[in-house]
Amino acid sequence: MTDEKELEYSDYPDFNQWIDDEVGEINIYGESFSPSYVLFELKRETYRIALTEYLESQFEELQEMVFNSFPALIAYNYRLSVRGPGANDPVKKFLHLKDAWEGAINLLNALAFGEIRAKGINLKTANVYHSGNPNLYFNAKVIRTDELKQRLENIRAVVRFSSANSLGLKCEQISLSVLDFLYGLQDNRNQFSHTSTPTKEQAEKELKAIERLFKKALKELRFLENISIIRFESFTTNCRFETFKGHYLNKEYEEINLPPSQLGIVMTNPGEVIFARWDDEIFSLSPFLHFLNDTTGHETYLCFFKGKKDGRYWYEPIKVRAEMVFDPLHNRFDAEYTELYGLLVP
Repeated sequence: MTDEKELEYSDYPDFNQWIDDEVGEINIYGESFSPSYVLFELKRETYRIALTEYLESQFEELQEMVFNSFPALIAYNYRLSVRGPGANDPVKKFLHLKDAWEGAINLLNALAFGEIRAKGINLKTANVYHSGNPNLYFNAKVIRTDELKQRLENIRAVVRFSSANSLGLKCEQISLSVLDFLYGLQDNRNQFSHTSTPTKEQAEKELKAIERLFKKALKELRFLENISIIRFESFTTNCRFETFKGHYLNKEYEEINLPPSQLGIVMTNPGEVIFARWDDEIFSLSPFLHFLNDTTGHETYLCFFKGKKDGRYWYEPIKVRAEMVFDPLHNRFDAEYTELYGLLVP
């Protein structure tokens, strides 16, 4: 928590309302007082202690929601950082957290570009930061970048363009502040990576800064609870989808009744495309996300796009930790990229 001189009553409206609802309005000789404000003014330390407990409780609820309802790109590694076999090792915990926030960056990148491609939005006049300049246009290198900081700048450009032009895209729910938090996490990651064989004490110190930023990012990412990452499996009376929700990697399925327009979208490439179902909309996340079935047939791993090298599209699956290609799908990936290129590059 912050020290007393930094504690501001107006900074915690949810907590104040919670106290007021719990205690009820205070009435003295016809005058009404807010219990939370009275506590803040008269017993600041008690207010601080109660606030700390409240925030911890709120975050525990958020944490469970992330474990169980966030897309697997984030949920799998985040749960490992908290409850996995290396959770008490600061270096291993740091690495799992890194995989979780990098999963978030790759997911947001896929969502932003996937929505743009699905809706045919022309972003040729959008300004995106790259090459040290904040007012440049998209180009091929920027779109296919493997630099996560540049991916964050790409997302920022899409969100800002949509907001400035009142496009009403779903990706406007990606706040600029969460992009700042994720950018800060990448900065910390780079500093940590340049430390040769960090001591346990160094790792623990770095981890505290990382955890504070990561918690802030998670709070801004709550909207991901409402997004399903899915793969079309089959159709009878409803669509059967494999889902990629929560920290489990075991194959899980859900039946969804889609309107005819969306049914046509998901059946175009049956079984081979990763989709996002965001509220009442559905669109492809290819070529930025794909999937890999394990050899036993029990698990499926989401794969995020690493970059295009030597004319091939390279991906990294969660858990497997090895770059790979899906050459039989190269022509489809290339067509999808070309379509996006035509919307972004002047």
